Amino acid sequence: MASRTGEAAEHGMLERLTFFSDAVFAIAMTLLVIEVRLPHLHARTDEGLGGALLSLIPNYWGFVVSFLVLARFWIGHHTVMSELRAAPPRLVWINMFFLLAVAFMPFPTAVISEYADLRVGVGFYAAWLVVLGLVNHALMRIANDKRLIADHVDPAALTAHVRSSYIPLLIGGSALVAGMIAPILAIVALIVGGPLFSWLVRRRG
Repeated sequence: MASRTGEAAEHGMLERLTFFSDAVFAIAMTLLVIEVRLPHLHARTDEGLGGALLSLIPNYWGFVVSFLVLARFWIGHHTVMSELRAAPPRLVWINMFFLLAVAFMPFPTAVISEYADLRVGVGFYAAWLVVLGLVNHALMRIANDKRLIADHVDPAALTAHVRSSYIPLLIGGSALVAGMIAPILAIVALIVGGPLFSWLVRRRG
C-alpha cells in the first residue's frame, strides 16, 4: 500500500514537473525578444528607420537562433517526460538545474547579439550552450532508467534520447573552439552545427 502511494505521489510530481517546465520554457523563449528593441530615430525618415532596422540584424539573429535552440531542448524534454511513469527526487532536482540553465538563456543571447564580433561574446554564448547541454545530458541519463519508463514505451527510445543529447554539446563545443579562432566561425558553427551533428548522430545510431 505504501509502495503504491509513493508511486502515485511520484506520478503526480511528474505531471506538475512537466507543466512547470513548460512554463519556464515559454517564459524564457518569450524573453528572448526583449533584445530586439524598437529603434529610436533622431529624424523620422524612411532612410533613417530602414538603417536602424538593418542595424538590428544581430539581434534578430540572436533571437531566432536562441529560440530554435530552446525549442529543440523543449521538444526533447517534453518527449522524454511523456515517456516516463514517475519523477523521483533526483530527476526533479536535475530538472530544476536544467530549467535554471534555460531561464538564464536570454542573457547569453543579449551578449552575443551585442558583441557577436568579439571572441568573448561568442565564447560566452557557446560556453553556456555547453552548460545547458551538459545538464540536459545528465537529465536524459537519469531518465534512461527502466524503472521510470512507462509500460507503453520501448526502452530503446530513451537510449536514443541520451544519444541525441550529445548534439548540443557538439554544437556548443565546436562553436566555442571556432569562436576563439574567429567570431564569425562560431556563428557558422551555430548555424550549420545542428543539421550536421544531427545527421552524424543518427547515422552512427
